[in-house]
Amino acid sequence: MEKIVLNSKGFSLVEMMIAFVIISISFLALSAVMVSAININLENEMQNTASRLNTQTAEILMTVPYNEISTCGITLDPEAPNYNSSYIYDNSNKCLGTNENSYMQYPYPEQTINTIKKKFNIVWDIQVFNNSAMQIIITTSYIHNGISHSTQSVIYRSRV
Repeated sequence: MEKIVLNSKGFSLVEMMIAFVIISISFLALSAVMVSAININLENEMQNTASRLNTQTAEILMTVPYNEISTCGITLDPEAPNYNSSYIYDNSNKCLGTNENSYMQYPYPEQTINTIKKKFNIVWDIQVFNNSAMQIIITTSYIHNGISHSTQSVIYRSRV
């Protein structure tokens, strides 16, 4: 006669399948959170890059002689705001300087962010006050996921 075991100390197939489903759902939720975190990190890196480009441009404009500063920019992305086809990054863009390679002192508007090449449009607008001071508004724009983003900085120069 066969002996029937009433108290087995293992898991049944049904219990294992239920545990597997619960773990699978947990991993799916975790992967969705990871994708969202990666996207937010990329957006933050792009905004940080735009702020850095503004800062670099402001530092350069502070060294340019007062009389040589004019409304200008460097634009590469025709889809992003503030695009101007005459604001190119080479020596034909005379508002970046009169020397042959003076445009190279400005930051290159195509940056690599987490292995992704991204184009930015950097423009600055000049407002002169009483011929002795000016306000320079620097705007860096870019497109991410079909949405345009801009970062602005304002600096002031005086004729000293």
